[in-house]
Amino acid sequence: MSNWDDYKREEHSRLSPGDYRVEIVSVEEKERKAGNPMLVIGIRPNGSNITINHYIVKNEWFNRNMTDFFDSFNIDDGDFTLPTWVGAVGAARLKEDDRGYLKVQYFLDLRRAEKLPPWEGAVPERQELTKLEPLEDESELPWN
Repeated sequence: MSNWDDYKREEHSRLSPGDYRVEIVSVEEKERKAGNPMLVIGIRPNGSNITINHYIVKNEWFNRNMTDFFDSFNIDDGDFTLPTWVGAVGAARLKEDDRGYLKVQYFLDLRRAEKLPPWEGAVPERQELTKLEPLEDESELPWN
């Protein structure tokens, strides 16, 4: 008996290029090899389990790209509190690159997103930041 005897063929459905409701599942600040700062935004199309990384680089198109992004996900202009982006729902046009992988071609504004089918399943909720109030009496902390 082999470790691989229980193999059964299992196909997965592929998303085709097109317009989709999407959610933000991750956001990271990174630096390109050339030294430009960039945002790596993990996008998950509704009804799928894939994550598509979308890159917004600080360059001459940065303001236009961020405006489209903020408008699509209904995030306040200039709000770079990155953890609060996770869970935001927007819409995007997805296309295949030359290797057959889906990429975000562009984000759809709210008016165009209204024409898409409604979100399937539980609608994600945006993360919130919680601020802790300073303790008045720190003497009761266990490490003091």
